[in-house]
Amino acid sequence: MQPEKAYLPATAQGIADVIGFEKTMALVRGKRQSKCRSLYVPAPDRMKPSHWLVQTIGKESARDLATEYAGEPLTIPKCSSVTKLERNRQIIQMREQGMTHQDVARAMDMSVSSVKTVYYRWLKAQR
Repeated sequence: MQPEKAYLPATAQGIADVIGFEKTMALVRGKRQSKCRSLYVPAPDRMKPSHWLVQTIGKESARDLATEYAGEPLTIPKCSSVTKLERNRQIIQMREQGMTHQDVARAMDMSVSSVKTVYYRWLKAQR
């Protein structure tokens, strides 16, 4: 099991078993943007190219998910722990590439103090 996958809630782990971790996180991000976490999964033969799932994770992964969960309503969890890990990795990567705290904060839509906290905790853990 991927280390990140261990942080996923059970529902998301089940989805990741079918379509993989990255595609699962694409669903999480997509549902966060739409502000609605519920998702109806149609049968594979009823999956149209315009369906939100196809647009978000691709035709093949959408079919795999439909094969596993056809007709079931799913609630896509927030996956806050994994999302926070990804965000922190981005912050560290940007800082390591030479971006200032202010530039990172602007890019991540965060406060400068939050960016500094993440980065300095990471630096401390490296010692």
